[in-house]
Amino acid sequence: MTGSVTTMIIEILTGKFEIPAEDVSQDTVFENLAVDSLALLEMSLILEKRLGVSIAEGVLTAQQSIDEAARVLESLGATASAA
Repeated sequence: MTGSVTTMIIEILTGKFEIPAEDVSQDTVFENLAVDSLALLEMSLILEKRLGVSIAEGVLTAQQSIDEAARVLESLGATASAA
């Protein structure tokens, strides 16, 4: 299941934030992509709508990898099938 949420995060990064796909993998850390706290907050809002979960400010951090963020979101009850 994590793979689906991971894929969704990657799609947001490459689509909405226009980060080159070759720079993004499940092990990529947000801060290595220059994704700041404002961008993480915006991504949280997008993910809330797509996943149907409430994501508190600070749940996603610049120090997390994309896969770590996906696992945190799944622990909140997020499922990509809700998208």
